Amino acid sequence: MKKEVPHIESPAVGCMLGKAYQILLSQLAKALSGAGLDITTTEYLVLRALYSEEGIQQCEIATLTGKDKASICRCVSGLEKKGLVRTEAVSHKCLRVFLTEKAREIEPRVMKVAKVRHNALLSQLSTTEFEIFTKVLEKIITT
Repeated sequence: MKKEVPHIESPAVGCMLGKAYQILLSQLAKALSGAGLDITTTEYLVLRALYSEEGIQQCEIATLTGKDKASICRCVSGLEKKGLVRTEAVSHKCLRVFLTEKAREIEPRVMKVAKVRHNALLSQLSTTEFEIFTKVLEKIITT
Protein backbone atom coordinates (compact mmCIF):
# COMPACT_ATOMS: atom_id res chain seq x y z
CA MET A 1 0.00 0.00 0.00
CA LYS A 2 1.36 3.41 -0.98
CA LYS A 3 2.01 5.98 1.77
CA GLU A 4 -0.09 9.10 1.68
CA VAL A 5 1.96 12.23 0.93
CA PRO A 6 1.04 15.25 3.09
CA HIS A 7 -0.59 18.19 1.33
CA ILE A 8 1.47 21.27 0.53
CA GLU A 9 -0.38 23.09 3.33
CA SER A 10 1.44 20.88 5.84
CA PRO A 11 4.06 22.58 7.99
CA ALA A 12 7.36 23.14 6.19
CA VAL A 13 9.21 20.42 8.09
CA GLY A 14 12.56 21.19 6.45
CA CYS A 15 12.26 24.84 7.43
CA MET A 16 11.27 23.86 10.96
CA LEU A 17 14.27 21.53 11.26
CA GLY A 18 16.56 24.26 9.95
CA LYS A 19 15.16 26.82 12.37
CA ALA A 20 15.47 24.41 15.30
CA TYR A 21 19.08 23.68 14.32
CA GLN A 22 19.89 27.40 14.15
CA ILE A 23 18.31 27.99 17.56
CA LEU A 24 20.26 25.11 19.09
CA LEU A 25 23.50 26.44 17.55
CA SER A 26 22.79 29.93 18.88
CA GLN A 27 22.16 28.56 22.37
CA LEU A 28 25.36 26.52 22.16
CA ALA A 29 27.36 29.56 21.03
CA LYS A 30 26.03 31.54 24.00
CA ALA A 31 26.83 28.71 26.39
CA LEU A 32 30.37 28.29 25.05
CA SER A 33 30.99 32.02 25.32
CA GLY A 34 29.42 32.13 28.78
CA ALA A 35 31.81 29.38 29.91
CA GLY A 36 34.74 31.50 28.74
CA LEU A 37 35.51 29.23 25.80
CA ASP A 38 36.74 31.03 22.69
CA ILE A 39 35.44 28.46 20.21
CA THR A 40 32.77 28.63 17.55
CA THR A 41 30.02 26.04 17.22
CA THR A 42 31.78 24.49 14.22
CA GLU A 43 35.04 24.35 16.20
CA TYR A 44 33.07 22.70 18.99
CA LEU A 45 31.82 20.04 16.56
CA VAL A 46 35.36 19.38 15.33
CA LEU A 47 36.73 19.16 18.87
CA ARG A 48 33.91 16.78 19.86
CA ALA A 49 34.80 14.54 16.92
CA LEU A 50 38.48 14.61 17.93
CA TYR A 51 37.69 13.96 21.60
CA SER A 52 36.02 10.76 20.40
CA GLU A 53 38.69 9.75 17.89
CA GLU A 54 41.92 11.68 17.59
CA GLY A 55 44.06 11.65 14.47
CA ILE A 56 41.23 11.37 12.00
CA GLN A 57 41.37 13.00 8.59
CA GLN A 58 39.61 16.24 7.75
CA CYS A 59 37.30 14.45 5.30
CA GLU A 60 36.25 12.07 8.09
CA ILE A 61 35.52 15.05 10.35
CA ALA A 62 33.37 16.54 7.58
CA THR A 63 31.37 13.32 7.36
CA LEU A 64 30.97 13.04 11.15
CA THR A 65 29.86 16.64 11.58
CA GLY A 66 27.76 16.98 8.44
CA LYS A 67 29.81 20.00 7.37
CA ASP A 68 31.43 20.48 3.96
CA LYS A 69 35.17 19.83 3.54
CA ALA A 70 36.02 23.49 2.87
CA SER A 71 34.29 24.56 6.10
CA ILE A 72 36.19 21.92 8.07
CA CYS A 73 39.47 22.98 6.45
CA ARG A 74 38.88 26.60 7.52
CA CYS A 75 37.80 25.48 10.97
CA VAL A 76 40.87 23.30 11.50
CA SER A 77 43.05 26.20 10.39
CA GLY A 78 41.35 28.41 12.99
CA LEU A 79 41.80 25.76 15.68
CA GLU A 80 45.50 25.54 14.76
CA LYS A 81 45.86 29.31 15.18
CA LYS A 82 44.23 29.03 18.60
CA GLY A 83 46.69 26.27 19.53
CA LEU A 84 43.99 23.63 19.96
CA VAL A 85 44.96 21.23 17.17
CA ARG A 86 47.94 20.27 15.07
CA THR A 87 47.91 18.57 11.70
CA GLU A 88 50.06 16.02 9.91
CA ALA A 89 50.04 15.55 6.16
CA VAL A 90 49.01 12.12 4.93
CA SER A 91 49.28 13.25 1.32
CA HIS A 92 49.29 16.58 -0.50
CA LYS A 93 45.47 16.67 -0.19
CA CYS A 94 44.89 14.98 3.14
CA LEU A 95 45.62 16.03 6.73
CA ARG A 96 45.19 14.13 9.97
CA VAL A 97 44.12 16.28 12.91
CA PHE A 98 45.37 15.87 16.46
CA LEU A 99 44.49 17.59 19.71
CA THR A 100 47.06 19.69 21.54
CA GLU A 101 47.56 19.72 25.29
CA LYS A 102 45.59 22.98 25.40
CA ALA A 103 42.59 21.25 23.77
CA ARG A 104 42.81 18.39 26.24
CA GLU A 105 42.87 20.88 29.13
CA ILE A 106 39.61 22.52 28.03
CA GLU A 107 37.86 19.23 27.26
CA PRO A 108 36.11 19.01 30.67
CA ARG A 109 34.70 22.54 30.22
CA VAL A 110 33.64 21.84 26.64
CA MET A 111 31.93 18.60 27.63
CA LYS A 112 30.22 20.28 30.60
CA VAL A 113 28.71 22.87 28.26
CA ALA A 114 27.57 20.06 25.95
CA LYS A 115 25.98 18.17 28.82
CA VAL A 116 24.15 21.26 30.13
CA ARG A 117 22.81 22.05 26.63
CA HIS A 118 21.78 18.40 26.12
CA ASN A 119 19.98 18.35 29.46
CA ALA A 120 18.22 21.62 28.62
CA LEU A 121 16.90 20.04 25.42
CA LEU A 122 15.86 16.86 27.24
CA SER A 123 14.01 18.88 29.86
CA GLN A 124 11.65 20.10 27.12
CA LEU A 125 10.61 16.56 26.11
CA SER A 126 9.17 13.55 27.85
CA THR A 127 11.09 10.29 27.52
CA THR A 128 8.55 9.07 24.97
CA GLU A 129 8.73 12.31 22.98
CA PHE A 130 12.53 12.13 22.94
CA GLU A 131 12.46 8.51 21.73
CA ILE A 132 10.00 9.40 18.95
CA PHE A 133 11.99 12.53 18.06
CA THR A 134 15.27 10.62 17.70
CA LYS A 135 13.59 7.85 15.70
CA VAL A 136 12.10 10.38 13.30
CA LEU A 137 15.45 12.17 12.92
CA GLU A 138 17.22 8.85 12.27
CA LYS A 139 14.60 8.01 9.66
CA ILE A 140 15.09 11.38 7.93
CA ILE A 141 18.89 11.03 8.01
CA THR A 142 18.97 7.49 6.64
CA THR A 143 16.32 7.93 3.94
